[in-house]
Amino acid sequence: MFELTRFAYGLDATLGRLRVRDFVFYTVERPWLGNRPFESCIPEGVYSCNPYNSPRFPNVWELKEVPGRTKILIHTANYSADVQGCIGIGSNLAPGGWWVTQSRKAMQQLRELLPPEFDLTISHFVPEYP
Repeated sequence: MFELTRFAYGLDATLGRLRVRDFVFYTVERPWLGNRPFESCIPEGVYSCNPYNSPRFPNVWELKEVPGRTKILIHTANYSADVQGCIGIGSNLAPGGWWVTQSRKAMQQLRELLPPEFDLTISHFVPEYP
């Protein structure tokens, strides 16, 4: 099981952190807009991820059984405008921005680290206060 923890919700994007073993990746998604297809990030939850391959998105993963949605992919993307309800992956956050960097590099690393099928938990960061 792997976990994507969202930590920033903006008007144009949602940012998160994906931990895979000892590696940290960053994610960019559309803002939360009530789970509207092609416009919103997906609801928090646990999703099965399976291999997906198409001419436009070769060798990526698809999240299965997303309520009211289909073809939700983890793929290369730097900006929320690059995804239509999917999850874009990057190596770093852009300094002072709402996007990720080095998306192709991050995707190649993910292909080496992740198994073909896995479960992904999507949640939000809750800070602990003393």
